[in-house]
Amino acid sequence: MLFLAVLVVGYSFKNWRRVLSLVTLFTIGHMASLAYASVNVLDYDRSLIEFLIPVTILLTAIHKFISTYKSLGLKQPWILYVGTVFFGLIHGLGFASFFRTLDEDSTWPLIEFALGIEGAQVVIVLAVLLLGAALIKYTKLTTALWTYIICAITTIILLPLLIGTWPF
Repeated sequence: MLFLAVLVVGYSFKNWRRVLSLVTLFTIGHMASLAYASVNVLDYDRSLIEFLIPVTILLTAIHKFISTYKSLGLKQPWILYVGTVFFGLIHGLGFASFFRTLDEDSTWPLIEFALGIEGAQVVIVLAVLLLGAALIKYTKLTTALWTYIICAITTIILLPLLIGTWPF
């Protein structure tokens, strides 16, 4: 959920097309790897995936921080879109490990599980957008400062996760 918070922080409801595109691409990657891995089509090192998940979040936070600081905007948005799908694939593999422990033979539990995850993602995205909009409108907080705060909090949360999941 931290990934989505960092991914959409700094956007407003005016940017709904970009937010929807990014969340949809993340979901496509997430669902594809979840489906393949849960039926044992993909073989991967679970400890490496558990490490890569916070790495993807940290990379997204760093990218968001730098692009906000430099006010670059993204000159080549396809990089952001491709990265979001790729990071979705990694995150889906993390959930696939959990789903495998349920030992379900039917596809229906996978669909229910995935819908629950996707529903939670919608809640996170809306919460970040609404909280950001309220803080920017009713305080002296700027969009850039809001973005920096979320990126900094996320980085602080991630440091122990990175150390705790270090696979090497």
